[in-house]
Amino acid sequence: MGEVPEETVRELYTALPEEFTAARDAAAAAAKAAGHSAQATAIKRLRRPTVAAWLVNLLAHRAPERIAELTALSAALRDAQRQLRGADLRALTVQRRELLSALAEQAVDLGVRAQPGLTPAKLPQAEVEQTLAAALADDEIAAQVRAGTVVKAVSYTGFGAASAFGADTDDEDDADVVVLPRRPARKAPAGPAPTPPVPAHDGAAAPAGGRVARRAVAQRDRSADDVRPEREARATEPPRVPLELRRELASAREAERRARDEADRARAAEAAGADELAQLRETLAALEERRARAQQEVDGRRAARTAAERALAAAVRRTTKAQAAIDAVTA
Repeated sequence: MGEVPEETVRELYTALPEEFTAARDAAAAAAKAAGHSAQATAIKRLRRPTVAAWLVNLLAHRAPERIAELTALSAALRDAQRQLRGADLRALTVQRRELLSALAEQAVDLGVRAQPGLTPAKLPQAEVEQTLAAALADDEIAAQVRAGTVVKAVSYTGFGAASAFGADTDDEDDADVVVLPRRPARKAPAGPAPTPPVPAHDGAAAPAGGRVARRAVAQRDRSADDVRPEREARATEPPRVPLELRRELASAREAERRARDEADRARAAEAAGADELAQLRETLAALEERRARAQQEVDGRRAARTAAERALAAAVRRTTKAQAAIDAVTA
């Protein structure tokens, strides 16, 4: 959300959807009055969520530990898929269904608590579950769910980007969905071309020639009848994807797989580095504590030495004085 404070994001996206616009405008006006023009502009760009998106955001802000479970499950599923662990994948699939259902029910329960008078039957639990399922497969959607800034419910079919559904909810239009036009079907020929009349001949040859011509026309009509269904089937079948595009799709998927693997390795390295840093900090804290105790011990011994030296000096003075008195008496 850029310059929008996290607290403002939480307040806006957990507010009732019908109160969002007024609360957003008030927050933007307050930021502008405080001299934060860029922040005010960023707040003003925030979009009102649908009811399903609001429920997802409630879950993210009120129960972030459940969203963490979703994130962990997503990582486990991807790892099982990459390593082709069939048994683990089957178990995780069952866990996926159970977790998605439980999270959707919890989100609906939060919505009922947030607005008395609502009932679970009035809330779009299925859209909430579909959005959470999309977060398992799409990193961008997962980031929005974790941040609690979902604007629309989305679904994911496993091919391409996730698709949003639901009506527009703010005064800004959504980006149009671009659909590639299909090639127009070729029309099958209406029928065989008309056969020019066969001129009649005098004598016996005329009837024979007429029979031959009629047989040729009949044969051509039968051939046309055989070909026409095939042509019509070809005309109505969907256009074939060019080989170049199929290769490009395969290359893009392979690049995506490699990028995901690299990202996973980077996350693992980051986690290992964080663990090592935590251990070093613990070690440093222990050493600092030992240093402080040693310093206290040294200071105590220094004070004891100083006191002993002072006592020794006093004793020397007493000895010297006593010796002088003895010397005076015996002189």
